[in-house]
Amino acid sequence: MIKAAEVSIPIPDNKTYSYDIPPNLRESIKIGKRVIVPFKNRDVLGFIVNISRPPKGITLKKIKDIVDEEILFDKGRLEFYKWISKYYITPLGLVLKAAHLSGLGTTLKKMVSISESARKSISMNSNFSERETFILNTLNNTGNISIKRLMELLGDVTHEEINKLRRRKLINFVYSIDSNSKIKKEKLFSIITEDHVDQAYLKRNPAKAKVLKFISNNCNVTNTDLKEIFGNISHILKGLQVKGFIKVESKEVRRDPFADLDEGDEKPKELTTDQNAALKDIKKSIEAGKYSCFLLHGVTGSGKTEVYIRSIQEVIKRGREAIVMVPEISLTPQLVKRFRARFGNNVAVLHSALSEAERFDAWRMARNSEVKVLIGARSAIFAPFRNLGMVVVDEEHDQSYKQEESPTYNSRDLSMVLGKMTNSTVILGSATPSIESYNNSQINKINYLPLPQRVNDKPMPEIKLVDMRNSGNALFSNHLRKKIIENYKAGYQTLIFLNRRGFSTSMLCNKCGDIVECPNCSIPLTYHIDEKSIRCHYCGLVEDPISSCPKCGSMILWLGFGTQKVENEIKKFIPNAVVKRMDRDSIRGKKKLISLYNEIEKGKVDILIGTQMIAKGHDLPGVTLVGVICADMSLAVPDFRSGERTFQLITQVAGRAGRGGELGEVVVQAFNPEHESIRLAVKHDSINFLKKELKIRHSLFYPPFSKLVNIRFSGNSEGEVKEMAGTVKQAASSLRSKFSALELEILGPSPCPVYKVKNKYRWQILLKSKDLKLLHSFAKRLFFNLYKINQRIRFSIDVDPISFN
Repeated sequence: MIKAAEVSIPIPDNKTYSYDIPPNLRESIKIGKRVIVPFKNRDVLGFIVNISRPPKGITLKKIKDIVDEEILFDKGRLEFYKWISKYYITPLGLVLKAAHLSGLGTTLKKMVSISESARKSISMNSNFSERETFILNTLNNTGNISIKRLMELLGDVTHEEINKLRRRKLINFVYSIDSNSKIKKEKLFSIITEDHVDQAYLKRNPAKAKVLKFISNNCNVTNTDLKEIFGNISHILKGLQVKGFIKVESKEVRRDPFADLDEGDEKPKELTTDQNAALKDIKKSIEAGKYSCFLLHGVTGSGKTEVYIRSIQEVIKRGREAIVMVPEISLTPQLVKRFRARFGNNVAVLHSALSEAERFDAWRMARNSEVKVLIGARSAIFAPFRNLGMVVVDEEHDQSYKQEESPTYNSRDLSMVLGKMTNSTVILGSATPSIESYNNSQINKINYLPLPQRVNDKPMPEIKLVDMRNSGNALFSNHLRKKIIENYKAGYQTLIFLNRRGFSTSMLCNKCGDIVECPNCSIPLTYHIDEKSIRCHYCGLVEDPISSCPKCGSMILWLGFGTQKVENEIKKFIPNAVVKRMDRDSIRGKKKLISLYNEIEKGKVDILIGTQMIAKGHDLPGVTLVGVICADMSLAVPDFRSGERTFQLITQVAGRAGRGGELGEVVVQAFNPEHESIRLAVKHDSINFLKKELKIRHSLFYPPFSKLVNIRFSGNSEGEVKEMAGTVKQAASSLRSKFSALELEILGPSPCPVYKVKNKYRWQILLKSKDLKLLHSFAKRLFFNLYKINQRIRFSIDVDPISFN
């Protein structure tokens, strides 16, 4: 029976499209493969999601080519992607695109060519503009050419000019599969036989004899090893090969981004009573082979990672695999070191700081069951394991598990969905659980496992709260400055936390009071002293510093401070200290990260300054003092979660102190020391904080007692964006009246707190209800009916938003 393929295309459309399967492709067509298909006036990449009977009475377009030899996902994993599409109100094609690495061995190459009608028209001197004639003549002379190359040749040609010519059918877009497997191969040399070796020849060529003996003694030898020992000997190897003494083969090599990491030989640690109790409950779930979710609520230094490792050992014993997610790539080296010490080469790593080729290797190793553990950031939830048995979400409270772009999934929440679909055990670990997870543990939706004590009965660090209200504009209180100097003289390490990058965070005119903002975004520019530049942390704008106001010409005052200024100030009062920063500006790429981590571990860094990168899960035994500058900074964010985030940051960064053999001290500087979040963080009292915060959320009808959907509008025209937001509000109010249930709030429209980003003006509408089905149904009807109204305005929808910036 002739069948058709249903293809999901990554476009803002929730439909699938049926295509005819040509006879030469029928044997290879399978669900889970990518194909090239004609769509409207172009060729696109799509995902096969079903094979079915062709619709009657319709002549289908044919699939042009198959991209993949092996399937990317099976039917079970497809159900997971469909769940994401439905819950996060995102077309399936966009979910599938987000779930799979760019490339995966092949790319779709886009070429431009002149159409036959345009070619004839040029020769007949048709009425084209001078500009159009120039472009078409270039294409006529070059033949098929990439858009990038065309733009290089023509200089200032724009994408819109090219698209206009395509719409007039003067040029064509041609797509082809560009094989780029990224598979790394290594030459492997071995001896063929020693029985008939020409000894006289070798005597005349001692260098060749030496290389041949080495290959003979070591069996299969890689080209890399030979180069390290003998240098460039390609001519010698070629001579031995011609003589028939050796043979050369090619083998696939996996790239190891953490090969330079000193793994050590960590041995299993003796478990505490609380760890044993937690592990016992987790083991029961693993043995049952059914879904269970646990909230492992352990104070900093209580040994959560050891529980993860022991649990994964049980999973591997049963032939299954584990995903371990971390919120921050800065945590990866330390976690990789511990896991590889216990699991060896059974561990792969997948995160954005790696090269595309390294990510490709990790993805393939997981798909081919060559590793049992994959460590990564939020996208690791899409790891293509075939026999998943466990998902660990470390620091589960962290907001970086939430994807900001469509699909706006939360990996923590998806871990539970995936766990149910694969009968896996899920562990959510944190010293400061999210309000949602803690509430789920209290209503028995997930199991609560407490670790209330540090391992070896180490005490929690003593926290001193310093009121900065009468300190003027001082960066360091006298108390913190004194403690930093004392800790340095005693030979211990200090960690200073400030969740703000740069040197000065705002530039203010001394006369007119105007703040110098980014021309593309509605935020102040930040001065970076290292690069001597002013930067926008939203759009990436970089400019030379200015000394006078752009509006009135008066003097500019440099106000505020970031991690660079903290570093500068510390070097003034401890000039001989080795001071390092860990923030987005100083740590770019895995090599710098591994290098810094090794320096800290070996005691070569006296003082480490950083943003929230250093507040998450690091085990730094040499750190005995932690200083927190502007601890209440996050309270100023207009968000109902600001108190929760403030408590989490202070508790987490304070927990870096005193994890080794010495007692830890923490100094917290705040301008609002009476705030409940700060007061309870200083007492290490997470339970009371969680209980009090739940009461506040309940009274205000905020999550976890309601569900939220945020609809955001952005565009180049401020007036059009505002008008569209108002139009959608009217449509939402009209649609609301048609729903039988009335427990639905429509808040807004209102400007986003960061009103302009990358020259796009932004407004938003917030939908709020305790009825999840009602909210989803309402949001879907509203979104899919309205997104085509004005093509100049971009709509995005965020289910369960965690930020409103």
